[in-house]
Amino acid sequence: MRRIDYILDRITMYRLVLYVLLGLIGMAAILTFFQRLPFSVLELLLSTGFLVIVCWAMNTIFATVFEVPTNLESATITALILALIIDPAKSPGDLLFLGWAAILAMSSKYILALYKKHIFNPAAIAVVITAFVMNASASWWVGTIGMLPAVLLGGLLIARKLRQGDVIGFFCAAALGLLCIATLLQEGSILTALKQMLLQSPLFFFAFIMLTEPLTEPLTKNLRRLYAALVGILFVPLVHIGPLYSTPELALVVGNVFSYLVSSNQRVVLKLTKKVKIAQYSADFVFKPSRKLVFLPGQYMEFTLAHPHPDSRGNRRYFTLASSPTENLVHLGVRFYDKSSSFKQALYSIDNKTSLVAAQVAGDFTMPADSTQKLVFIAGGIGITPFRSMLKYLLDTQERRDIILFYANKSIDEVVYRDVLSAAQAKLGVKIFYILTDKNAVPRNWTGFVGRLNEHMLMHTIPDYQERIYYLSGPPDMVKAHEETLKSMYVRSSQIKKDFFPGLV
Repeated sequence: MRRIDYILDRITMYRLVLYVLLGLIGMAAILTFFQRLPFSVLELLLSTGFLVIVCWAMNTIFATVFEVPTNLESATITALILALIIDPAKSPGDLLFLGWAAILAMSSKYILALYKKHIFNPAAIAVVITAFVMNASASWWVGTIGMLPAVLLGGLLIARKLRQGDVIGFFCAAALGLLCIATLLQEGSILTALKQMLLQSPLFFFAFIMLTEPLTEPLTKNLRRLYAALVGILFVPLVHIGPLYSTPELALVVGNVFSYLVSSNQRVVLKLTKKVKIAQYSADFVFKPSRKLVFLPGQYMEFTLAHPHPDSRGNRRYFTLASSPTENLVHLGVRFYDKSSSFKQALYSIDNKTSLVAAQVAGDFTMPADSTQKLVFIAGGIGITPFRSMLKYLLDTQERRDIILFYANKSIDEVVYRDVLSAAQAKLGVKIFYILTDKNAVPRNWTGFVGRLNEHMLMHTIPDYQERIYYLSGPPDMVKAHEETLKSMYVRSSQIKKDFFPGLV
């Protein structure tokens, strides 16, 4: 799993989903070659290509009209989902259905939106509308036993990347639980019903690919679980109101409405006010938002930066906000590398004429409501950004909390946001331990720790270590290593919080 995580942590969520969907189309082509699906390879490929072209064209037109950055990856993902849930065209009428589904899917991103944020999963709302208006329904042909191995393999990779196994679990438990109850009440065979649902329905494709779309699901863990359970209940085909029976797409659309009602739906345009080099490879970007942001210290947002010739990692990134809700300007702390992505290269060159679009305030990496709860912050490198947000908030609100911060870097020159850290030490009594991991870069008279943070360091500096909640933020390998260290100290999983967002980590 370490090798898999290493690969997943270096690819964006959008690119991974795109690869999985392309893999499913490839698997379907193989199955059609062996006549395991009721259409030909040519019909499949022509229909898929048609959907991609229409989605690209409509996405470009709408993006130009509404003056927002285009994302061809997102349009391609929607096209491939439609190709996997609508039967390939065998006649001009079928092609008309595919065309309208693609047009409606792209339209929904821009027209069925508030504050420039789409409400519905594009593919789901498109096939809901075509079902009512054109009397043409999605077949969800991807939900066949021949496609199941590929769906499970790709889906598990996506679930691992997004860390949403709990969401998928709640959805499946709700759907299968209701199915068993309904079958029992109707005196049917539970075994037959389960076999049908697990092997010959789009249950897993729906759960892994569509349910977990970050833009249309709630933004905190508990609400995501409630959303998953609600959609799971509605997913069961036995659920109906009079003659109207539930379908997968209708279940998801209802869930999207719930998600929108319970979520913070902010979208702002950011203009650069200044860029400050805070370390050799790190910079603090300070932006003026088009309107005041409302968020909790430690949360993150999705940022879109249109730039020419984006590389395989696309034009979107998730960054934790380094600013406090008490500040009017937005701070982003970003680390750059020798071979940074095209996104980071464009970000580094940004000026006050370029717009950066921010959306989706999200995340559970926030301080507990109980201000008496003792906390430990563990940061590595630019992973200090959520703690800068929290400490600046505590400074501005003059709220004292029992906090111990461990901040690890290779050398002293990589330490950033020293002004906020020093103020938190002096005014709030926050205990800060600096750690240098490069033993060859330790300055003379250094009083901090040297080497990697280990069990001995933690137990020596935190006598009440089992009473505290631990916050881990930094490179994925560091976070995983420290989580294992804490568990070896018998710190419960419920006491460990990790800064995670579903982009390029």
